[in-house]
Amino acid sequence: MRSLIFAAFIALSLPLNAASPTSYVTLGPDGNVTRFYGIPINLTVKGLKRLPYRMKVHRWFSEEAGEHYTSAKITAEDGVVVEVAFDSKGKLYEIDTWSPKAVDPKGIRTGTLLSDVRAAWPKGKLTYGYSIHGGAFVVFSTGSNVSFSFDYKDMPRELYYDHRKDIDIPNMPVHGMQISTKAYAGPETCLPGYCL
Repeated sequence: MRSLIFAAFIALSLPLNAASPTSYVTLGPDGNVTRFYGIPINLTVKGLKRLPYRMKVHRWFSEEAGEHYTSAKITAEDGVVVEVAFDSKGKLYEIDTWSPKAVDPKGIRTGTLLSDVRAAWPKGKLTYGYSIHGGAFVVFSTGSNVSFSFDYKDMPRELYYDHRKDIDIPNMPVHGMQISTKAYAGPETCLPGYCL
């Protein structure tokens, strides 16, 4: 009876718009995600065949790097679609998802506003700019191995091309979520206007 009352108290104390933390995400002692919707962070290419999920595997050769790479699109637990990418040695280096069903350890999901991401991850850092390899980017690094991407089209282009400080960053929605094998705190040094 006491556990029922305690559960009701917790449910009533959550904000109505908050996503509930998911049981599909496992954290390690350091606070980093170790398992995301059934995908272990130490997954290898050889381990793909042991996963009980539907998947489509893609292998390709990078002429620039001179090595073979593998990625897979997996329909994981709760129907969450993730894309996993492996390095040339067959070790996982990133899990990506744009699925609205996927929820991070603090209740953040695709569509959550930047202000809510900052409130959930107060030590995080928003980084944006333009890369000659990948084009314009907007990423919120949480300080853990979880990060969030935003659609650069939701920002005025003057912010990431011209580094204008007189333009406010809009309260844009999360576009995608990335889980890396290691915590990523963003660039060690930030150019003026890039890290906020």
